[in-house]
Amino acid sequence: MKVNCNNFHALILIIGLILTIPGYTYSQNISFEAETGIFWFSQNDVRIPNEGGTKFDMTDITGRNAAPYYRFRLNIRLGDRHNIRALFAPLSKIGTGVFDEDLFFEDTLFHAGVPIDGIYQFNTYRLTYRYTFYDRKSWIIGAGVVALIRDAKVELIQPGRSDANTDLGFVPLLHIYAERKLGNNFSIILDGESLAAKQGRATDASLAVAYRFSDRWSTFAGYRVLEGGADVDEVYNFSWTNFGVAGIKLDF
Repeated sequence: MKVNCNNFHALILIIGLILTIPGYTYSQNISFEAETGIFWFSQNDVRIPNEGGTKFDMTDITGRNAAPYYRFRLNIRLGDRHNIRALFAPLSKIGTGVFDEDLFFEDTLFHAGVPIDGIYQFNTYRLTYRYTFYDRKSWIIGAGVVALIRDAKVELIQPGRSDANTDLGFVPLLHIYAERKLGNNFSIILDGESLAAKQGRATDASLAVAYRFSDRWSTFAGYRVLEGGADVDEVYNFSWTNFGVAGIKLDF
């Protein structure tokens, strides 16, 4: 997997902004999570433009086979109740397919029977605030809000022709978190961000089992789903992405 330097610059900027929050001190609880695993598409329907474009399944180009992914999270707890998280979540898939009929995408007609190379990208940068309103015995429950920046692209390429649709925009989401502790070391964690509107919807939710094997280190594994899309004048795109999750967490 190649790492985009511009993406890391954006992540460093987000972290820097968090560390300048008034009242922040290094004595606050800070943790860093690195997540990896595999992802695969169950669905990825595209029609661009929405009026006049050809609807097609992007998985006919990129395939439904599993591919590796990674995510990074920085968590900061301010006091007993307030939590801030910065997330860097890149996602992309490339492939080649052939269609039985001509395909009109953006401003370009792609011919049937000729291989089409495709790139699907959905990178997100997120800043999440969560308030923990219940923390007793074996349960931790919280909720909050998310500021999401999406950097999305769909690109098709044939010999002698190519076209792409890019989308850089802001999306607000709601956040929920629930952790059920199972003894001293194990816990089950539900972590979700979601919102629906007339123009579309977005959900990113995971269910994982975590195991703490020292005071500073823990690991987790589970399943994540990323689902949603948009149905607006310029773009129709709805996808369902599955993730097999594994990761490690370091408490500073």
